[in-house]
Amino acid sequence: MEFGGPEVQVPETSDLLPFASPTLEVKRSPDVWFEDGTIILEAESVQFKVFKGILAANSTVFSDMLVVGSTPENTDLVEGCPVVHVFDSALDMKHFLKALHHVGYYDPAETKDFLLIAAILRLSTKYNVDILRRRALAHISSLYPTTLQEWDLRKDTAMEVFNARPFAVLLLAKETGHQALLPACMYLCADSVDINDILDGLTSIDGKHLELDWPDKRACIRGRQNLLLALRSEVFAFLTGSLQIPNCASPQRCDSSKLRWLQSLEASLGNGCPGIFSIKFPWQSFRKAVCDNCYSTSFANSNQQRQLIWDKLPSYFGMPPWEELVKSS
Repeated sequence: MEFGGPEVQVPETSDLLPFASPTLEVKRSPDVWFEDGTIILEAESVQFKVFKGILAANSTVFSDMLVVGSTPENTDLVEGCPVVHVFDSALDMKHFLKALHHVGYYDPAETKDFLLIAAILRLSTKYNVDILRRRALAHISSLYPTTLQEWDLRKDTAMEVFNARPFAVLLLAKETGHQALLPACMYLCADSVDINDILDGLTSIDGKHLELDWPDKRACIRGRQNLLLALRSEVFAFLTGSLQIPNCASPQRCDSSKLRWLQSLEASLGNGCPGIFSIKFPWQSFRKAVCDNCYSTSFANSNQQRQLIWDKLPSYFGMPPWEELVKSS
């Protein structure tokens, strides 16, 4: 049967090839390849030759996967070893397997590489390697803690510093289910990230664009504003006049000094980040400017308010209380 109009050309098979997904060349990992290994894990077309016994001894997930006699007959073999395909990044798998097979590869006291730390937390959580998970979680928690005492002891350089780090840790905490990290992450997003970057996202250390979802963006901006109000009205109530201090030894001198300190504080804050847990108030200089009673009352009240705000920090971002977050992590 013939139809009118131009003849329809059926494409040759070769014409369809450009539309097919290219097959990636499989490569051996130059970092993790033991010649006497007994199993090969393949991630993103990179193969890692390791030891089945080490995997099974440290990971309940691999232990269940690698039960003796469970390898299907049609499993690919390389150098006589079964190949197991895993759906993880090759970089994450490299760090994870090196941490499992090399003593001292991941030392929280020495390691600063964020991508390494994140990879170990991510895969040790996924494959249930408890010792590595607890080590990586403790490392990250030292920078994103659950108590104000730990916050005051934190060392920012304990992990690689980059602008998008609060975003990266927040997304990692959500991915791995470590909820207790979230309030401090959100606080640092609000406290240390420009508002335009909160809205538009930032480039991470590996070149990837990181961006919060809209609920987190809204929570971050609202929390930022509410914390700024709390800083002025509660932590620095002794400057604004909200805190009544009886028995002042020199009201005129103290009030005048407080006004100057308040003006200085407002100038430093401007419309910027709240800094409620980061700001370092020069208490020793303030002590010289006011009477002893004003100093001691102000100091005690400011620290008390700072603690009270930390205790309810999750609520500033619409999260459950600390106790629930810690239990769920």
